[in-house]
Amino acid sequence: MLRRLFISLLFVGFVSVGMAQNYTMDATLERIEGNYAVLKCSGIAANKKEAIEMAKKSAVYTYLYSGIKGLNNDRPLINGKPTRENQEYLDRIFNTTNYMNYIHGCYPAKDVTKVPGGGVQIMATVELFHESLQRTLERAGVLKHVAVNLDELTETIAMPTIMVVPFCQGDESYDAAIRKNINMRMAISKVNEGFISRGVETKDLLTCLANAETYRVRYPSMSLDDAILANSGADVSVSVDIVVENSADYGVRVSMTLRAVEVATGNTLATVAERSSFKRTTADHLCAMMAKGMIDGFMKQISERMIKKTSTGQSVSVRFVIDPSSAINMDTEINNIMPLSDILISWVKRHAKGGRYHTQGRTETMLVFSDIFIDNSLENGMQNDINDFALAIYQYLKGLNLTIKRTITGNSVDIIIY
Repeated sequence: MLRRLFISLLFVGFVSVGMAQNYTMDATLERIEGNYAVLKCSGIAANKKEAIEMAKKSAVYTYLYSGIKGLNNDRPLINGKPTRENQEYLDRIFNTTNYMNYIHGCYPAKDVTKVPGGGVQIMATVELFHESLQRTLERAGVLKHVAVNLDELTETIAMPTIMVVPFCQGDESYDAAIRKNINMRMAISKVNEGFISRGVETKDLLTCLANAETYRVRYPSMSLDDAILANSGADVSVSVDIVVENSADYGVRVSMTLRAVEVATGNTLATVAERSSFKRTTADHLCAMMAKGMIDGFMKQISERMIKKTSTGQSVSVRFVIDPSSAINMDTEINNIMPLSDILISWVKRHAKGGRYHTQGRTETMLVFSDIFIDNSLENGMQNDINDFALAIYQYLKGLNLTIKRTITGNSVDIIIY
């Protein structure tokens, strides 16, 4: 009898009193997938269906009040006693369906365990939009917002130039994505305004779209979207995915995802996603508010990745092409030294940061480097960039008495040898 009583007391200490608000505190981090955290968490309620919902709530509750190792430096988001207004705001998250705004998915286990005093406990894998939850609480004033000092970051690196583009599915083009989704053009505009307000240089998609067909005349095998990016001069493309939900009873809700990709390499630099609650407002107003709140943290992710690249180098692509009227080719021995292609590879090997480069292919009339890592650190207060690297190549080849022409587009260099 005493043993049963002891077990029951342990159970009561593990959760809150009252079956309707039994929040477990056992959420653990499995991994982080893009913009959400994958957690293992249990839920306790009168039946399986309610227990699944309690697992979702418990994941949010643990993150707020107890902390989850691996998130927010292992600390709870809520430190100290909230004000009455802030506590009311937090209570509404759990007493309504607002907690679902921060759940990406929930996958319950098949097994159900009966608990003392009635009810069941079920384990589940819960996907939590942890960053979105934190930003929402910051905007609501529940948490103190710590702004990103982009001025300090620009003292360390040159901020990348950004072009905001629509998220595309499959082989869908930017133009088609904009035409298909009437809210996409509005979202791109609001996100672009958010970057501009933070002092970030941006490139206009519609202008680049108009110029892309002309660019494709030179490179007919290039897709229209690739031509847009190559012709834009942008270092980073930021894709926007938006879903707008309208409800006659509750108003409008917006889900937005931003993903930054480095144009030169295709590497993902940052991702962030957020879903608002239903509000009695317009989609464009809500979208503008969300973009404003998301930009700082998003730019911080990009900046941290760019800072890290000062140690690894900036990746650029270089294509050497022999003009059809030229008397030489890649096999021609230059100045009795070695074949032209070997001269170019030897020079790249010496000047690539850490000797890191990758050749995509070689023919008699072409040599392509898909990746050459160049030094992009600060020197005398100036940022080394692709222009410096292209100039060094130009000067070297001129020193070999070769006639050349160079074109720089974004992070790509085309060199024609006559």
